[in-house]
Amino acid sequence: MKISNFKLGIAIPLTFPFVPAGFFYSFAVMDRPNYIFMHQDNGPIDALRNNLVEQALTEGCSHLIMLDTDMEYHRETIPRLLSHRLPIVGALCYRRYPPFDPLMLRGSPVEGYESVDKWEDGELVEVDATGTGCLMFDTQIFRKMPAPWFKFRPNPNNSIGGVIGEDIGFCWDLKQAGYRIFVDTTVPSNHLTTLAVNDSTYRRYKSMKMKQREHAIARALSSGNEIQ
Repeated sequence: MKISNFKLGIAIPLTFPFVPAGFFYSFAVMDRPNYIFMHQDNGPIDALRNNLVEQALTEGCSHLIMLDTDMEYHRETIPRLLSHRLPIVGALCYRRYPPFDPLMLRGSPVEGYESVDKWEDGELVEVDATGTGCLMFDTQIFRKMPAPWFKFRPNPNNSIGGVIGEDIGFCWDLKQAGYRIFVDTTVPSNHLTTLAVNDSTYRRYKSMKMKQREHAIARALSSGNEIQ
């Protein structure tokens, strides 16, 4: 596959004083075309991401992939994402804390987000938001949209409240600007915490919660209590 004037930037925001071995080993064996390596450290994550984008634009990169260090990556991540020739496309990532759901979100900060739970094998899934742990951009996006691109912001829905993360907030801006966001489900990743969070983790957790619910219903029925 050839892309006119192709120049890839690999951007790594270093938010930790150490890099997990799982990230290092997976990055070392990844298939990578010629690229410019960029990293930023010593700052909040939104500032690190913005600085990496600025660096990519200064270097004249046509494409930029964000790779977070709390992840393990599939060897073919970069060529597979590039092959779609899409403005924004990411790998399949999962939340690293319960319920460990896929970070393929539909909705908005106003109405709330729900995770896409089912998809066909090999499907390219269109979403409204995803994380930036493994996300590929055509850098023309950043040239057309005002900086700062990544920023924390209060949720506009007071009933939901809280703060919108820099990644979900940028996805919201992208959707408002008319861009489409995709996740390639053939590109898995492990989200690292005290264990590697992936599809198996999510399915086991979901099954456990369903069994807990079934047991609670059975106890309520046997005691004559109302089911919540």
